[in-house]
Amino acid sequence: MDLSLEDVKELTDPNKIQEIFLKLREQEENVTKDLDRLLKNQAHLETKMKNLNQILPQVASIEKGCQSLHDKIHSTNLLAENVSRKVRQLDMAKGHVDSCIQRVNDIINLTKCVEGVQETMASDNYETAASHISKYLQIDKKLISNIDDDVDGSFAVLKDAELRFINNLNNRFDTAVKENDERGVERFARLYPLVGRKEDGLSKYSKFLASKVASKGQSHLTNALKTSKDDKRWGVMFADTLTRLFEDTARIVEDCQLVIDSAYGGDCMFQVLSPVQEECIRQARSTLSNFLQTRNVIDISCVVNSKTSGLQGEEQPQLDQILEEMVIMNSRAELYTNFIKRKIQQDDTENNNWEGIRGMNALQQEAMGHYILLETHFIKQSILKAVSLETRNKKSLVSSLVDDSCYLIQKSVNRAISSRSIDTACAMINNAASSLSLEVCNELMFVVKNGYPNALSYSWQQGSDEQVLEQKEKFLTATNNLHATADNVNKLKRGFEMKCEKSYGSDTAALEKLMSCISGFSDVTSDFREGLKRAEQTLCKAAVFPKIHPVIAEFASSSHIITEDQLYMLEVEDPWLQEIVKVVDEVIVPLKQLLHQSIYDSVLKISITEMTEYLEKLALTCSYNQLGGLLLDKRLRSLVTFLSGITQWSIRDKFARLTQICLILSVERLSEVEEYTSSSAKCCLSITEIKQCLRLRNDFKKDDINNIVCD
Repeated sequence: MDLSLEDVKELTDPNKIQEIFLKLREQEENVTKDLDRLLKNQAHLETKMKNLNQILPQVASIEKGCQSLHDKIHSTNLLAENVSRKVRQLDMAKGHVDSCIQRVNDIINLTKCVEGVQETMASDNYETAASHISKYLQIDKKLISNIDDDVDGSFAVLKDAELRFINNLNNRFDTAVKENDERGVERFARLYPLVGRKEDGLSKYSKFLASKVASKGQSHLTNALKTSKDDKRWGVMFADTLTRLFEDTARIVEDCQLVIDSAYGGDCMFQVLSPVQEECIRQARSTLSNFLQTRNVIDISCVVNSKTSGLQGEEQPQLDQILEEMVIMNSRAELYTNFIKRKIQQDDTENNNWEGIRGMNALQQEAMGHYILLETHFIKQSILKAVSLETRNKKSLVSSLVDDSCYLIQKSVNRAISSRSIDTACAMINNAASSLSLEVCNELMFVVKNGYPNALSYSWQQGSDEQVLEQKEKFLTATNNLHATADNVNKLKRGFEMKCEKSYGSDTAALEKLMSCISGFSDVTSDFREGLKRAEQTLCKAAVFPKIHPVIAEFASSSHIITEDQLYMLEVEDPWLQEIVKVVDEVIVPLKQLLHQSIYDSVLKISITEMTEYLEKLALTCSYNQLGGLLLDKRLRSLVTFLSGITQWSIRDKFARLTQICLILSVERLSEVEEYTSSSAKCCLSITEIKQCLRLRNDFKKDDINNIVCD
């Protein structure tokens, strides 16, 4: 706090004076603290000063060394600048010398070219003449022109020679083309880049290659149209024609690549391939048009689209052969397209957008459009024919429809996969799955929906009515067919997956798309499984339940409050149990010879479940004493033993509730029920159900039952 003498004199207020005094005292204390801190660091500061005094002589020495180094660097820099200037002067002089030497060499080469061109053209040595002209074209005319009249005259001579050479080269090339001299064409095609006519050479050479493709394509098609119907290759003559066209085109492309790479550079291959590919597409389209006309594909497609009865039966084999040929044609086109894509050395996006690829794809789509329509019709008509010609061997449980339909589906789908067209294969996989559901499954379900002759009216042994027997046989055959077809569809699905993995394993996207379509066969299998369940239920309701219900119902008509003598007699011979065994032997057991084992097992399970539920329902409507409960328990054990003998799986779980009901009905004292409920970990009955069972005993009091159970 700073106060002047005048400020102090003006202070008159005691409070103000006291305030200023306190501030001055605080300031004094702070100054005192700062002085104490500085005094404490005095020794440290003195030590640092001593160290600095010791270092000062060394600093002076370092300063002198730095100055000396600076002087040396400066002198070196001046020397380097002088050397650099002299080097630049030498380099400039060398450049002038090289330029002079180049001019001299150009003049010498010019003179040699003039002499060489005249001699080689006179002797038809076009390769050497082209080499001289190439050297002439590489000479920088600005450097050596106007030197003297001889140089200018040499340029005029060479210019004239260049024009005459190019004119002769064009004539010789055209002559070689007319004479179909392939070696001559290749020879002269190599010379165009040397004389600065690279584009002309590419254009003329590519036109020649395209003409070769046209000639071979027309020749193959002409020979194919002359093929006799008796020839074994007549059925695939257009596929053979297209195959030869693609093979010849691929061979031409392979041969020309050597010329292009060596004379023009590999980046020119695309320019050469464009006209070649256009001509190949033109010839392939011509072959396809003749195929559609000769094989009557358009007419057949119109018949199919008309939604009439379709093709006649004798026309189906012809259609099958046409489909085979179409698949071969498309697979060959796909292989050729992949070959061309590799040759043009561009990325996939540019490949697909190239007119040559898009043109071939459009041609394939046109052909495959007819194929999908006809193949779908072929599957449908063939399955309908298989249905109409369905037969059953007496030694077999299934009819011919199972193998015939699955064979047709397998044949058509494998054929579509071998076409190497992803979209075609996917379309046919979906159509094949639909045909199985709509044609085969619906046909079998139609038989199932017609029902099974009621077992009360017609027994297995009678067989007097032929219509009834025929209906029974059809129903059982359809049931077995549903099971067999479901298994076959699963096998077909695995087979299609393996074929796709083998054919398209390297193309992940295509394989995923195909696998997604093939998964649709799982839904087809589910349709057949659902139909099989319905058939099993229908069979049980028609053949088993009407026979077994009346026998089980007799249980409720007899008394279950019996004496020991009655119990003994029924243990020796039980008519009710014997009647059940008889019905099972007469109604259910014979089905084993008529049904597939798994179907028979399902029928058994359904029948046993129905028996237990019906018997339980009846048992809970009767009254018992202990002996009556013991009799029911014995009957149940005997029935379980008998049914276990005709099944291949455990049935005790089906009788679990009835077994516990029998146990409760046969107890001697209520305390036994209490022990049973407390010790049994797998009791199937609730407390309410146990109470209901105990109330069926005529010797137990209601209050005692409630007390024990409630505890």
